[in-house]
Order: sequence, then structure tokens, then C-alpha cells
Amino acid sequence: MKFEFISNACGIFYGSKGSKILCDPWIVNKVFDGSWYNYPPLKTKISDLQNVDAIYVSHVHPDHYDERNFNFPENTPIIILDEGPNFLRKNLLKKGYKNFIEIKDNETKKFNEFELTLYKPFTKHIYEESLLGNLIDSAMVLKDGKNVAINFNDNTPDEEACVKLNKKFKNINIALMNYNAAGPYPSCFDNLSDEEKKLEHRRILDRNFEHLCKTIPLLKPMSVMPFAGAYVIGGKNYKKNEFLGTTTWDECAEYLIKNLNFKTKIFCLNENQIFDISKLERIGEYKKIDLNEMKNYIEKIKNDKYDYELDNEPDILMLERDINLASEKLKKSSIKFNVNLKSNVFLNFNGKDIKILDGSVKDQNLYCSLDNRLLRRILDRKSHWNNAEIGTHITFKRSPNKMDPDVHTIMSFFHI
Repeated sequence: MKFEFISNACGIFYGSKGSKILCDPWIVNKVFDGSWYNYPPLKTKISDLQNVDAIYVSHVHPDHYDERNFNFPENTPIIILDEGPNFLRKNLLKKGYKNFIEIKDNETKKFNEFELTLYKPFTKHIYEESLLGNLIDSAMVLKDGKNVAINFNDNTPDEEACVKLNKKFKNINIALMNYNAAGPYPSCFDNLSDEEKKLEHRRILDRNFEHLCKTIPLLKPMSVMPFAGAYVIGGKNYKKNEFLGTTTWDECAEYLIKNLNFKTKIFCLNENQIFDISKLERIGEYKKIDLNEMKNYIEKIKNDKYDYELDNEPDILMLERDINLASEKLKKSSIKFNVNLKSNVFLNFNGKDIKILDGSVKDQNLYCSLDNRLLRRILDRKSHWNNAEIGTHITFKRSPNKMDPDVHTIMSFFHI
């Protein structure tokens, strides 16, 4: 059993009899409304990934399911979590895919030489109190004979989940574990100064690394690869790179090697490099990410245009009418989910703040602003609020600076 890394959360698991399962193929740059780029830049093309036996798609975010370039034979088996509301399944059906291997939470199904077990989100929110939280992620365990691999991608496990996984699978050869906090905080929150953003960037990374140091000894894998959430921002938002809640997989690996109180093999891979899961060996020489080359690459892509920047400016009166309409629908969604939202949400539009959502705390406010052309796309469901904020296209101010994760989840339903 082997694993070939491509980029971000994309890679291929090779079974002992030669079966290949491709995971989360994001290859072409400019997902999340144009801002996310793979780094290091890829040589791999979608055409290089056609000869696989199945594709595992963990969830609907475009760095895992790139709808623009998900071009595979329609009869390819696609492994997905059977859990509602299943936005991913709906999108795949629209693309013409019907050959699903649907696996429920903690259910195991046989595929060729593999035994596959899928998991829904292990927690609502790994670091914050939340009633709604994560609605879309999944994780997959692949067992081939005595070998066990876990691909967590963005579905970060808590301590309880790691204990249960260790009890069920015992000798886990490899765990692909997320180390980043891909999202708008702190880069897009202008209630913070640049210095405060840098401090929050460091705090978030240390928090994530410390969480791995708590969970890895409970999971007890023989090897760990820092995985997923690897990207840089291009286009006009490029300056936000230094304030993201992310870093290189090398920095995570170095932290774990230094601080982890558990004996396991910590490793990283370059594009197309293979790790022999059975032997716990990386094949070939690994080259660390060069931070100067990364800075040069960001300089190269900073003038790229986002698709919405090529749109005509929308009609202001119609846009304001549709904001109010979407706000009414948003309030109905919050009632439907029966969640007590703390923050009042305001949208800065045409020089004024329009209240689009009521919170239960009088003086807890979240202010949002974005390009009118992107707002038009979001209202028309041509883009999506959650993708826009992950892509750093929305600027926020919050008072006090207190995370309210359920508000950000509910804002995913802001459209007409």
C-alpha cells in the first residue's frame, strides 16, 4: 500500500493489488472566486489523473471538489459520505455523475482490496462552541490487509475521536492530518491592526500544532503527514497572505518533531512523491519549500484578475432590493435551524450599514463589506458566501473581537 502526494488535499492511494483511489482533485488554480493558488505550482494536469479506479471527494469546498475542472469519465465510482444535507451529491448529479459509493458515518464498505470507512464531522467546531458548526466535511479510513491509512483532510478529530479510532483500527500506519485554519480570520478582519493580525496568525498556528500534539498520542499512528489547507492568495488580495491562519507543511513538521511527546515518523512529500505505507518509507529525496521562491511566486500572480472583476457594475437599486429579500430568507433559515445567534450582522452597502441578521446580544456586531459585483453573484447563487469569505474576498469588522461560528455558517444561506 502506497500514497502519492499531489498538492493540498489531493493524492492517490495505491492498494496492494494495484487499485488506485484519487482523493480531492484540485489541480487548476483560482478556486474560491479566483484567489486560491496551489503552492508549489503544479506540473500535474487533470489529464494525468484519469487512470484511477475510484475518486474520494471529502466535501464540496472547491479545493476538494473543483466543479470547474472535475472532468472524469461519468462511470467512475465516486466515494462520498452518505449524510444530509448532501450538497456534494447534488452538485455531482448536476455534472452527470451517478456511480456513487455512498458510505454512512462509521460504516465500512468493500472496494476491490480496500475496506473503506467514512466519518462525518467529528465535532461541530474543533475550537469554538457551536450549535451548527461543520455541516459538510468527511474523513476516510482505508484498510488493505494489515495496513491502515486515515485521510482526515479538513475533518480535524478531537481527542475523543482519536481514542475511538485507535480502539477500532489499532495499528494505524499513516494519518494525513490537517494543520491549517484556512479561512478569513485574521487576514480579513479590519478591527485588528496589522500587528494584531500577525499575533493572531501565530496564536492560531500554535493552537493547531498543540492540538496535534494532544491528539496524535491518542491516535497512535506509525507515521503522520501534515496535510490539506496548503495554498497562497493571488490577485488584489495578495497582501493577506502574511495574515492567513496558515503556514507551510514544513513548519508544522518541524514543530511536531520538536514538541510531540510520541514516537512516530513525521514526514512531508513533494508533488508526485510516494510514501510506502507498508514500509513507512518516503521514496526519493524531499525538497523543503523555499519561502523566497514562494514570495516571488506571489509577486508574479498579484495582478491576476478575479472573474467577478470582469463583470459590469450591477444596478444599485435592484441590488439593494435583493439584499433585503435575501435578508428575509436568511432570517427564516436561522429560525429553521433553531440556533441562537449572538451577533447582529450588518452589510456595508452604498455608504450605509444594512442590518441583515438579528443577534441575541445587543452590542455584539459583525460588519461585512465586499465588491458589489461579487455580491451580485452571491445573491444570484453564481458564487457562494462561504467560498467568498474563505477566498478572502469579504472584509469583516467585529465588536467585540469574539468568534461566533454559527453566524458564519448561517451566512452560507445568504442568497435569493
